[in-house]
Amino acid sequence: MLARWKRRLNSAMHRALTIIRGFFHGPGFRGNAARTFRYHLMYGIFDGTAGGILLNAPLVAIKTFDAANWHLPLRELYAGLGMMLTLYLASQMARRSKMPFVFFPGMLAAVSAMALALVTGSAFWFLTLLGVGAMFEIFTRPAIAAIVRTNYPVEKRCCAVGQIRKWSSLAFLTSSVVSAYVLHRATGGGLDPAATAPASTYRNFGLAPVPTAQLLMLTGGLLSLVAFLCFRQIRVDEAPREECASPTLGFIGSFRALWDVISHRNGRFRRYLLGCFVDGFFQMLYFPLIWVFLSRDLGYGYVRCVALMHVVPAFAAFVATGALGRLFDRINPWIAWAGVRFAWGADALLLAATPAVASVFPPALFFLPVVARVLRGSVQGGWWILWWQVGVTYFAPPGEETSRYAGLMVFLNGTTRLLASAVGMALVAASVSPRLLLVVGGVGVILSGVYSLWQAGWELQQRGPQTIVDFEYQFETQRET
Repeated sequence: MLARWKRRLNSAMHRALTIIRGFFHGPGFRGNAARTFRYHLMYGIFDGTAGGILLNAPLVAIKTFDAANWHLPLRELYAGLGMMLTLYLASQMARRSKMPFVFFPGMLAAVSAMALALVTGSAFWFLTLLGVGAMFEIFTRPAIAAIVRTNYPVEKRCCAVGQIRKWSSLAFLTSSVVSAYVLHRATGGGLDPAATAPASTYRNFGLAPVPTAQLLMLTGGLLSLVAFLCFRQIRVDEAPREECASPTLGFIGSFRALWDVISHRNGRFRRYLLGCFVDGFFQMLYFPLIWVFLSRDLGYGYVRCVALMHVVPAFAAFVATGALGRLFDRINPWIAWAGVRFAWGADALLLAATPAVASVFPPALFFLPVVARVLRGSVQGGWWILWWQVGVTYFAPPGEETSRYAGLMVFLNGTTRLLASAVGMALVAASVSPRLLLVVGGVGVILSGVYSLWQAGWELQQRGPQTIVDFEYQFETQRET
């Protein structure tokens, strides 16, 4: 009897150690790929935790600093500006080492977040610093995409990124809920979110009381700092000869090289950008109005709105993203995009249908939005993998072009966001209801999915590469011959 329980205990410990080993070593990686995965995972967890805290900064600005309505878009404004500037930075980093283009903007992003704790009376400067931090963080994305391509084997690249995004989603979910609860508790006794933590906590150390909201912002900034310090430990497998193969381009030459990519050098990527533009435009057409739809059209309170906007999608992303990453390594990226877009469009259409269905079947008011948000959350990690990390590797030749192609994706996201937001604001000003915009946006996203399927069929007829692995193997074959 004792021997049997001992065998069971040993078996359970072996399984636990296997899970932990897989968690830190990645999907069977060895050497520098395993080291990259460990530090990349630590970066993702710390960055997700910091993001969950900083997500509540606009709410702090509203409740603590009485932010005006025109203050609230400041973060998106600076983020859009960062996406425009990234087009030039991506061209400059193409022929240079990539890590400095992650580390130094990352440090500035973390310092900007920590500086939020110093702002005590101005919503404008509080949200401006939040936006500046977002701008610096965006600067890092093309370089991160290039490092991911360089250090991970192509056969398991999506799997690795999916695993990291999975745990990052859980960290984001946990920190956003915990930080919101801390702010809620700070107001529970009639106090403002800027109210100090218990004075006895500081009196024992001879310190002055510190406002709760400022402590949270400082914590978020420190976590962001730790995240980029972890990423800095990654050793990038860059060949020195590649960095010095040709001189760097000037300001005009940088944009000329990028224009050459989308004008005539790569028609496949040009069609990819078109699909992403349609997808992004119709998403952003209605996305800012989901808060209004949930609170006014469906009559949900603060807790349920937050749950549907953040908690449910983030948990669904945690459950599904790892499996999506493994799947994306084996299928055509166009087909992967189609599945993501169909689920994302269905989210908008189900939300829009909720009032009509609930009038006939009242319980639908509660479960239909949850189904919609689960659909969206289950693919939002896949959207992130394809848009920000891996998608361009199906079109960009290995080497310096990865940064340029990733920079074009960041630029496209910024221009699409600004254009769609302006159109959405104009339509709302013309008394177009959020519900109608949900329908239009959902249909548009689904049509972009249909376009993706059409492109997948066209490339199959043309005998093009069916997976990212097939695409990159073409270049290895060329080098061998």
